[in-house]
Amino acid sequence: MRGGHEPAHRPAIIEHVAGSSLNIARWSIEHPYVVIAFYTAMVVLAVIAIGFYMPRRFMPYVQSPMIGIVSMMPGLSAQEMEMYISKPIEERLINIPGVRYIRSTSQEGFSIVSLEFPYGTDIDKKLVEVQALLNVIQADLPMTGANLKPSWVLKIDPLNLPVLSLALTGDHRWDMKRLRELADNEISNRLKAVSPDIFTVQVFGGYRRQIQVIVDRKKLAAYGISTLQLRQVLDAHNVAKPAGVITTDTDEEIVRLDTLGRDADTIANYPLTSVNGRLVYVKDVAKVVDTFYEPRSGYHHYYRVGNQAKVDEA
Repeated sequence: MRGGHEPAHRPAIIEHVAGSSLNIARWSIEHPYVVIAFYTAMVVLAVIAIGFYMPRRFMPYVQSPMIGIVSMMPGLSAQEMEMYISKPIEERLINIPGVRYIRSTSQEGFSIVSLEFPYGTDIDKKLVEVQALLNVIQADLPMTGANLKPSWVLKIDPLNLPVLSLALTGDHRWDMKRLRELADNEISNRLKAVSPDIFTVQVFGGYRRQIQVIVDRKKLAAYGISTLQLRQVLDAHNVAKPAGVITTDTDEEIVRLDTLGRDADTIANYPLTSVNGRLVYVKDVAKVVDTFYEPRSGYHHYYRVGNQAKVDEA
């Protein structure tokens, strides 16, 4: 008899368990406003995330694996830059671990050596390694002199293009030379401090200050002085360095030599040589003028004031 009662109770137990489980479809039909509010919230959050927080690019940014070493030495030809600058740097930089290949480009007074690493390389770390080795290479270059400027290392990234160009103008009190000095010394530094995302600020146009020594060859020949000797004298006097210590019984004073050519009069009064007991100065054989570099490029900014078009040239 016991076995006959078991089938009668089993359907009741199964029905009880099924009735206690959560039916998502029935619950959604019974609570439509909750479902609508949930999906509305998801849509709003997706719009906010995509529109304001998620970065968007047509193509994803991949860090460029290239580093460049720039060297400048005015006066050397492209062949000499290749022989004395580019080739020695290439031969030493091959020791950088992980470098794929090295190439160089040399032209008159300018050289750039490019290093390429595999994608995914820590370029900041490699930048430090290249800079450390370059400090040793710089002292071993066979062609050194006053014209050789220290080489510098930079990241080569095709995406580092100018995104904003600003034109600087002034009234009658500002000439092109003063505007260039203001841009170099004040405005560029302030723009760099605006945001950490600013990679670099380049100043171009205007007139860069330059003190020129215009030599009279006939006067040089009359005093028996060559142009090379004149240049050596200018380099020797245009210095600022300590000159020793003067010690007395109770005091000790530091002596400093400062003859930097900050203006044309200082350079004009540099002594050159002594002829028949008479001291010859730079002003006796040359004219020193405080002027600006020879313009070799131009920039034109067009703008409109009312119905009249105007142009600023730099």
